[in-house]
Amino acid sequence: MGTLNLAAMASLHDHSGAISIAQLDHCVVSRRLRQELITDKILIPVHRGVYRIASQPLTLATRCAALSLFLPTGYVTGPTGGKHFELRRMPTTQTKPPKKSKEKPIEIVHYAMPHPMRMSIPGVKIRQTTIIEPTDRFTSLGGILLASPWRLAFDLAGDLGPLDLASVIEQILANKLCTVVTLAATSRRLSHPARPGSKEFAAALASRVPGGPLESHPEVRVAKALRDLGIPIVAQVTWLDLPDGTKARLDISVPAVRWGLEVDVHPDHFLLFGSADRYRDRQCNQVGWQVNRVTAVEMLDFDALMADLVRTYEARVAEISGRGR
Repeated sequence: MGTLNLAAMASLHDHSGAISIAQLDHCVVSRRLRQELITDKILIPVHRGVYRIASQPLTLATRCAALSLFLPTGYVTGPTGGKHFELRRMPTTQTKPPKKSKEKPIEIVHYAMPHPMRMSIPGVKIRQTTIIEPTDRFTSLGGILLASPWRLAFDLAGDLGPLDLASVIEQILANKLCTVVTLAATSRRLSHPARPGSKEFAAALASRVPGGPLESHPEVRVAKALRDLGIPIVAQVTWLDLPDGTKARLDISVPAVRWGLEVDVHPDHFLLFGSADRYRDRQCNQVGWQVNRVTAVEMLDFDALMADLVRTYEARVAEISGRGR
């Protein structure tokens, strides 16, 4: 039984267990040895001219790496690309095997290719595009041709609803994967009436809550709802100098009336917030700020929560106005 040399094994390692004929040739693996490895089922065909090593399970990463070798002019994008960046709110779609088939469903890979592209690949959704600039993709660890964060954000506009798209944009910004300027430039470059997601992406950028990136999906949900209700909040920009010498940054705030919100959805805050949080809130009170907290339990009845926050804000406005008289 033939074996692969060290160069071929290194290439497999760098490409999530996938390898192409061109790479095998570059690693000086002869055609005869290659055929022997295929016959012995050490190399398993994935696409024409692309294989995976039998010891490597057919994971999502391996499928993406093999697809990148097979279609090197494209890139992984959409929900599949979002999962590689560990973005939240990513939907999963699976294949539907024929009835009475023993085949198991597999996750569909979203792969962008230059237009026109007439090819059907089981388990792959080909997304055609007329524009792929060099900055729209890169080769990630594992040998996957992956959408750049800014191109991915634009592409996801066709897959996500408005709130989830807004949440993903905030996560990309919070993780410093790119800047708002880059996202805006991407919108100008790619937006077209016939390109899916163009209108939605521009709207998501235009409707961002002023301030720094919101760090969690619940923060995005609360902040956008308050803005829609006419409360002039800002996010992640208000820093308070507290009496004990520390600083506090508020998740959401209205500086004009010195009112802040902390959105606590960590498991530690599921029922009650801890003594450290209560201490910090008292410190905020001592410098003239009212800080309220939103918990995961309250988020379960979101409409009631919003109504309560509006009343709380209005009471704060009335209190500050009364002090001014």
